Amino acid sequence: MGDGNGAPAQGSLPTPPRLTAGGLVSGGRYELLEPHGGVAGQIFWRARDKRLGREVALTFVDPLPGEQPPGSATGVLDRTVALTRVYSDGLARVLDVIRGRAGGIVVSEWVPGRSLAAAAGDPDPETAVAAMWGLADAAARAAENGLVLGLDSPDRIRVTEDGRALLAFPGIAGDRDTRSDVRGLGMVLYTLLTGRWPGTLPEGSQLHEPRDGRPAAAPVDDDDEPLDPTVVGSGVPPESAVLAMRSLDGSTVSSAATVRSMIADRVGGPVLPAPAPHSAPHSAPHSAPHSAPHSSPHSGSHGSSYDAPYTPPDEATQKRRWQIMAGTGAAAVVVVALLSAWLLGALSGSRDETPLSQQLDAIERAAQASRSAAATEPASTETEQEPPEPTREAPSTPISVSDVVSWQPADSPGVAENSAGAPDVVDGDRSTAWSTDTYRNQFGDSGAAYKPGLGLVLSLDGEQETRRVVVYSDDDGVEFEIRSSDSASPESLDDTTVLGEGTVRDGSGTATISDPAASPYVIVWITRLGTSGPEAYDASITEVELFR
Repeated sequence: MGDGNGAPAQGSLPTPPRLTAGGLVSGGRYELLEPHGGVAGQIFWRARDKRLGREVALTFVDPLPGEQPPGSATGVLDRTVALTRVYSDGLARVLDVIRGRAGGIVVSEWVPGRSLAAAAGDPDPETAVAAMWGLADAAARAAENGLVLGLDSPDRIRVTEDGRALLAFPGIAGDRDTRSDVRGLGMVLYTLLTGRWPGTLPEGSQLHEPRDGRPAAAPVDDDDEPLDPTVVGSGVPPESAVLAMRSLDGSTVSSAATVRSMIADRVGGPVLPAPAPHSAPHSAPHSAPHSAPHSSPHSGSHGSSYDAPYTPPDEATQKRRWQIMAGTGAAAVVVVALLSAWLLGALSGSRDETPLSQQLDAIERAAQASRSAAATEPASTETEQEPPEPTREAPSTPISVSDVVSWQPADSPGVAENSAGAPDVVDGDRSTAWSTDTYRNQFGDSGAAYKPGLGLVLSLDGEQETRRVVVYSDDDGVEFEIRSSDSASPESLDDTTVLGEGTVRDGSGTATISDPAASPYVIVWITRLGTSGPEAYDASITEVELFR
């Protein structure tokens, strides 16, 4: 398990590249602010995104000692990119991955709060288990997608201002697996209970000094195993100690889902230990397109349940709950109607196997079409009609685009994701694409929607009148608006002007603008995502063409 002083395993490792506070990386976009530790082949920093004016977490990924570049760095980056499929309150969202010839940088949301080392200096055994729900949920969701979190170092973990443990510096090494994630959950819980880290640190940790240091090593017994938390810490509940030790030793717990179930059984579900006002990022992850985590109603491995004291939610939380309840109630009415229709169809021999979410989408589109048709019916029944206007030739002169970034209003939850891939929509190659993240709820203004929309800002060569926009995508049903803006980063939708709208069908959607306005920036504002699964929504844009 490790020696008593908690020192990392020693080895001959070269000195990593020198990074200093105030230094600029990635073409000057990110300014380094402070180091937060690291492991072999990875260095963790807090930085400022100078373009968007926000703080981010950077994980610098390099080849391991003795490897020819990029070596294992490519695998680390690939596995970490795959985490964008996982939405949970226990995982900081990966915003971008910047690849180089010798390695790369993982750009993640910055998580306000404390490092695990700082939290370990003042352990709170009463709230430690509740603090772990999101992290266990993230590990369980990762496993469901055939992925892992890579919980190997205390440097990767931060504790949010409202007390949730969260993976803040993702970077998945090749030797990580689901069992090591379970053990990692046990190590983090043990640390929150006792203030001590129960094991050796990953190789290469000694080369990277984190801002707050690291938790002291847990004392071990004659078999070199960490002592029970009730012996090490003061006031540790025996049930919490059992949960930590079972996760550590693997004798009765073999999956993150089991750990999550045990936590739910211990604290009654995904509850916050102490609601308090805080500034959330993509609301922290994740609060995010990750819809709220599912509480687990079934018992954990130790087979007993416990009642945690109820803490009233703060005003903002209560408001969100009412919004979700309202959205859920409206959805329930539609679902009941749909199920009734389905049952009637089933009784008459129908065998429609279309996924439920796609059927709901179809119903909503039909309703919208019906309302639109009713609104456009002529008010008069007179037989005389105005002569049709002459057919005008579609604008066909291309407009060149100098830059593209993803964008959303400043008050919109989360972030404008995947900006690094945004220029792919104007590279003339439809085999490349910019994609949104995948959400569990559709865009919109309902209580269940995480965001109202997401946009791409296209910078033109000076002010120009755009008369036609074609959006190419393989995701049918994507709806978008074309907006103009005088700024490359408007604060809100009110600072933009709607010019037209379109829907992607059979690979493309066209918005024809009858009343164009000269503008240096055009925004493709996505208001509805395509459906890629029963509960998944995303949009992949392969190309955008502008004409005047």
